[in-house]
Amino acid sequence: MSAIEVVLRPRPKALRPVDPSPLPAQFDVLVDGINITARLGEQQTVSVLSDLGHAVAAISRGKHDRTTIPLYVDDEAWEIGLEADGGDVLVSVYRVAPFAQVAVHERRVELVALRAALVRALADARERATTGRVGAALESAERLLAAPWPSYGRRPLEVVRVPVAPRVAGFFGFSAEVRLRRRPARRGPSTEVERADLHALLAVGSLAATARGRSVRLDGVHPFLVAERLAALAEDVLEATRAGRALFRRVSVGGVQLAVQRTPQGPLSVTLAGRDANRDHEGVTLPEIPPASFVTSTARFARALAAAFLEADPEQARNLRLTALVGQAEQLESSLADLLAEDSVTNPEPDTYRAFGITRSRPEPAIWDRGGKMRFQPRWVATVPGIDLAATFHCGPRMVLGAQRETLCLDSSSGRVLWRVPGSPVGSVATPLGIARFYADGRLELVELESGENRFSTRLRPRAAGGVSGALVHAPGLPRLLVMCEGDRSVTAVDLVTGEVRWRYSARRPVSYRMRRAGRLLLLAGGDSAVVALDVATGDVVWRLRDRLPFSGALAVDKDGAFALAGGPIGPCKLFHVDLWTGALRWSVELEERPVPGQVPLVTTHRVLVPVKDRRGAGVLAFDRETGKSVFRHEPGLLSPTTAWLGVDDLVLANSAAGVLLCIEAGSGSIRYTHVFARHVEADKPRRLEPVLRNGALFVPQHRVHVVRPRDGEILGCVPSDLVPDLVRVDDRCGVYIAEESGHVAAFAVAPKLVLVR
Repeated sequence: MSAIEVVLRPRPKALRPVDPSPLPAQFDVLVDGINITARLGEQQTVSVLSDLGHAVAAISRGKHDRTTIPLYVDDEAWEIGLEADGGDVLVSVYRVAPFAQVAVHERRVELVALRAALVRALADARERATTGRVGAALESAERLLAAPWPSYGRRPLEVVRVPVAPRVAGFFGFSAEVRLRRRPARRGPSTEVERADLHALLAVGSLAATARGRSVRLDGVHPFLVAERLAALAEDVLEATRAGRALFRRVSVGGVQLAVQRTPQGPLSVTLAGRDANRDHEGVTLPEIPPASFVTSTARFARALAAAFLEADPEQARNLRLTALVGQAEQLESSLADLLAEDSVTNPEPDTYRAFGITRSRPEPAIWDRGGKMRFQPRWVATVPGIDLAATFHCGPRMVLGAQRETLCLDSSSGRVLWRVPGSPVGSVATPLGIARFYADGRLELVELESGENRFSTRLRPRAAGGVSGALVHAPGLPRLLVMCEGDRSVTAVDLVTGEVRWRYSARRPVSYRMRRAGRLLLLAGGDSAVVALDVATGDVVWRLRDRLPFSGALAVDKDGAFALAGGPIGPCKLFHVDLWTGALRWSVELEERPVPGQVPLVTTHRVLVPVKDRRGAGVLAFDRETGKSVFRHEPGLLSPTTAWLGVDDLVLANSAAGVLLCIEAGSGSIRYTHVFARHVEADKPRRLEPVLRNGALFVPQHRVHVVRPRDGEILGCVPSDLVPDLVRVDDRCGVYIAEESGHVAAFAVAPKLVLVR
């Protein structure tokens, strides 16, 4: 058996002033003269020695068969793992991280020797303790170790060699043979606690990879650690394949050196070598491996390895580290299925949905298309502490304001409070029948606009992340529905009259859908490599457009066409033009610059413009609406990075955070006019820069709200408010409502206008 010694060595004087430890010594565990805690650094705490004593006492008494002691060294988390094996203890030291590192694995030590060494170390440390609290902690561990043991003998652990040989994906696959300690399932009530127990998964075995009859085998590896790193590499391979870019990754984990290399459009080459091999000259390379085979074989290997651990020790079903690996494997298979799916569907009967298209009447001349200036006079000012700008709506004669503790409704003309509804901040949507409020626990309620009373309450699945995303259906011939995202992969339609769930559409994997309604169609995109059109009345899939790139959710609908952007944070991006009623792809074009996140394409009569952004600032790309041919481009740097865009007829207006309003002609790309609005300090910049178009006048939020005629850029007026216009709402009569995030709301009306009558 191995000789063990636990010692306290004097700490260097240079460390004493900066080390907060009350124990003036360092802590070492020596086995056969080898310091197995050397990887843990110089930090020493009393809790480590005390916890080690308590852990050994628990193993000695038969309370636990396996336990761990955490230790944080600088910015790294380490653990000392102890496992009983007959009359011995197996000691392991490893770093706990997303990709772990094993310093010492299962060093065998006599339990009697370990207990005696700890008793001596605890006694020595107690004599050196500088405070009574430290001495009490050490004395408690020493007392537990000194207590008599129960009269029984623990049997040695049963070690079995378990083959892990999942089905080969094509001609490539991973396999392993793992030495596991079999543990029977415990009887009695199961615990409700789940823990991340890496110590239980550090089994040693061999790893093999096979491709086209050629194989490589590596012994003395940790298959679980290798499986975790393979899953991360498979995610990189998926992203590189989806984006069509090159990939090169080289890692070392669990006794294996792995390298994955891929050209932008070619297959993979996978290189495996042992821990001590020269990575430049040694190792075996398996070339010409399809990316899909690599991802599939990795997912199957992870699943088979997890099944082997569960068969040997059923308690591992509550091991968070193991369940995370299984979840990652499921995510890989789902993402690969989306990447390889060829499930595009077109609508063979477009006339059924074209009949519900939005009728476009000839626009009448607006009041402020021509004429003089605008003058504003104040109506009222309200103070709303903790105002929620996203839950603030103007609904005709009502103004609904969301706040930290309540939702209140004001009269738009006088500012008088009509009703209040207490409650915490919630996601809100304005509908013709009232305000829909979606709570964090999934409860959906509709508050009547007239009285503030609750019309109905429905229970839905809560969303794990992201805000409320939805669409309103309230048109002649269609049901009155509120369609919104539910959970992490579903879209649900709720009847606004009864509160009943009418239909639910679920995706195969978690997504973050954004919606756009077009007549009887509901377009979904975001987080998936497909644009889906649903029938708003039934939830049936009318058409689906599938592509290799994930769609961002930025959708624009105009006349009989839908325009969608696809692409991730890195890699290529594309603009798609889709027939709105059939789902047929008319054209697609790859973008040279990266689109502004969340910004939909700007559609004019003959052009489609895509705002783009990089570190230089914002710009815009223009394409012919019918052919997708590039017409003009303004490089990023034309405006500041934070810019709000709006299309008006054949003009595109950009309102930037630098105080610049720019008008671009969509046909030629020439700049028609520019306005520079001054502000006093940087804090005067509004939270939202989106201009508002009403009655031929453009309301531009800057330091103040400026009113501009979009056709020629003439300044029509300025709203005389001292509030920073973080949120601007304009009614049909050009009455302006300004909300500041500090909790103030002000209303202004347009003063009477004199008109010469001939």
